[in-house]
Amino acid sequence: MIRIQLRHLPNLITCMRFILIGPILWALLTKCYPLAFYLFLIAGLSDGLDGLLARFFDWTTPLGALLDPLADKLLLMGSFIILAYLQQIPVWLTIMVKGRDIWIMGGALLYRYWVGPLDYKPVWISKLNTFFQLILVSLVIVKLTFFAVPIQLIPRVIEAVFVTSLLSFIQYTWVWIWQAAFYLKLASKKITTKNQKRGCS
Repeated sequence: MIRIQLRHLPNLITCMRFILIGPILWALLTKCYPLAFYLFLIAGLSDGLDGLLARFFDWTTPLGALLDPLADKLLLMGSFIILAYLQQIPVWLTIMVKGRDIWIMGGALLYRYWVGPLDYKPVWISKLNTFFQLILVSLVIVKLTFFAVPIQLIPRVIEAVFVTSLLSFIQYTWVWIWQAAFYLKLASKKITTKNQKRGCS
């Protein structure tokens, strides 16, 4: 019984991170920056902890594989929108980053519906984009809470987010097109082979 409970510990930590999203965004919106910083720090540490536990003890579950990146995505998405509203992050960058997320999620759903299962996992450019987004939000919160960061640091990270978002968008689109073409070609061959067999019978 204890083993079953411990196995679900990473998922419980992830659920805690979901609960923290609302207070973090509220603290940013109301300019309670120290509270936002410490809650964001707890969320970041919990993200590392649940991943470490899942990998080290082999406590990975399909639910955890779904919830963990979703929690990260919602936290980053909400943070970008609030910080753009506070004029701390460019609005154009927020539109681009969120447009990319919508394109990826919508594209994956359409692919699944019209073509078939999408056999694709995020690779380094997508993970790097998420990393730069996290660094950007963290730097802005640190700047708002404690002290000014080096003047050129945030603009450089903004450029990194822009470039990796663009490359990730291109990559996902290319993979979808390639896999769709392969799947349709394979389906066409199966239909042709089936018709040939019918003609010979």
